[in-house]
Amino acid sequence: MLLYTKELVAPRPTLRRGLQRFDRHPLRDKYGKMLRDSFAHSTIHGLQNAFEEHHLWVRYFWLIVVLLASVGFLSTYSILELRHQEQVLVSVVASTQYPVYSIEFPAVAICPWNHVNWLRAATAAERFLPSNANLEVRETFRQLLIGMEQISFGNFESLGTIANRNFSALSYLSLSKLARYLAYRCDELFDPGACIFDETTYDCCQLFVAESTEKGQCLVFNSLISDESRNKKLINEFYPYKISKAGEGSGLQFTLRLNDSYVREGTQVPFSMNLMIKEPRQWSQPVAYHLYANTENFVSVDPLIIETSKNAAIMPPSKRHCYFDDERNPYYSYADPNLPYNQYNCIAVCLQQAVLDHCKCTMPLFLPDIEGTRECGTLDIKCIYRHADVFGYLKLRGQNKYIKDSRRGHLCRCPDSCDTQQYNMLLNVRELEYKNESKRIRAEVYYGQRVITKIESKLQYTFTDWVAGFGGILGLYVGASALSFAELASVLGKLLWSLLKDGYTKVSLRFNRR
Repeated sequence: MLLYTKELVAPRPTLRRGLQRFDRHPLRDKYGKMLRDSFAHSTIHGLQNAFEEHHLWVRYFWLIVVLLASVGFLSTYSILELRHQEQVLVSVVASTQYPVYSIEFPAVAICPWNHVNWLRAATAAERFLPSNANLEVRETFRQLLIGMEQISFGNFESLGTIANRNFSALSYLSLSKLARYLAYRCDELFDPGACIFDETTYDCCQLFVAESTEKGQCLVFNSLISDESRNKKLINEFYPYKISKAGEGSGLQFTLRLNDSYVREGTQVPFSMNLMIKEPRQWSQPVAYHLYANTENFVSVDPLIIETSKNAAIMPPSKRHCYFDDERNPYYSYADPNLPYNQYNCIAVCLQQAVLDHCKCTMPLFLPDIEGTRECGTLDIKCIYRHADVFGYLKLRGQNKYIKDSRRGHLCRCPDSCDTQQYNMLLNVRELEYKNESKRIRAEVYYGQRVITKIESKLQYTFTDWVAGFGGILGLYVGASALSFAELASVLGKLLWSLLKDGYTKVSLRFNRR
């Protein structure tokens, strides 16, 4: 018997607990090695430890850490995405020293209370009535002129006395042409040489043009609504006008006079004017000041500029609750493409649509025209008077929940303008005495200060903010970057390519065996 020492005996391998695996999967080993080699030097924190550590429990630990970090990243990202999708607008005061010369001087409209110049009543009858018109037709025409003296949109009480008259003989009459013919002209209202703007004397008829508003035919300064005012812009690059000064004597000054021959004898309409301050591209303004005879009126204007950043255009108008100038409200169509979106422009078109819905006609004398519609004539006066409570009362959305109102009114879906100018005005009036007995009205419109406040509205979270927040939480939780996504895409691409290649090889071998 031979004895062998331990040095001559080969050591037996140490076996792990459990069953030994004798079958190997070459594809699984291949893909596993590919993933280990790819993630061994990954820029995503934790993946290196999950694939390089030799102890299995350490790998599982780091794998759990990576999974928890990924869950934290996804949950925080969902909050970030929710805040970005909310698209909240915030308003900030951009400047309290914004110079007034950076904005256009407001449009000033002068609208007489009495819209009929009776000095032209006789010629109007010859112009608009047939030559063989009898006394009854002429009296009906005269009563129509009396009813048109105080008429303005929504104020149709004066039509009550003539609504039941027989206008069949005047059915062809155009009320807008008749009203424009009878309206006061520039040389009939202003004192010669009494208009001053920016400390420069002008002929009043060079500054004021006739325009249609909700108050009827008015004389408007610095506007861009009528064709005549738009032609001014074509020949004058500085129109609409701007000024850089403030205080009394720096803005627009004018003097109005009354000629008794223009007024109907026995009329109850006094010599007074409506003064409207509006934007140059605004059709009308519901708030008007009253200028009475023999008064001197000082109107101090303090504009407030509100602008919305163009990055808010990605939001739907229903969410930002405003429209930009180049946008159109889907509920109302503009016949005039030069009329930008403005809340009051939208309301004017809405009211015109209400007239069209109730009386099947439109009133271009007071409101923007709608193409392809019929103008209201004398035969529609009864319908207009019957629905005066609809046209003269503008309801607010949702007010029926809180206010019980028997008036029908009309609801207009007109949100604010994204870019607008609001005018805060202060009116001071004092008595004006003249040596002669003629009545005068003197008015002055000027800026109260040389600087104004500008407010900007913008998105609280823009795309840039989203990218910055996404990168921050990505680096905080998983320590990754944009290059990490490129690495991940490269690994997945290689894995997919290997799967397709191995699958193609396996299918090819099966077909060859057959």
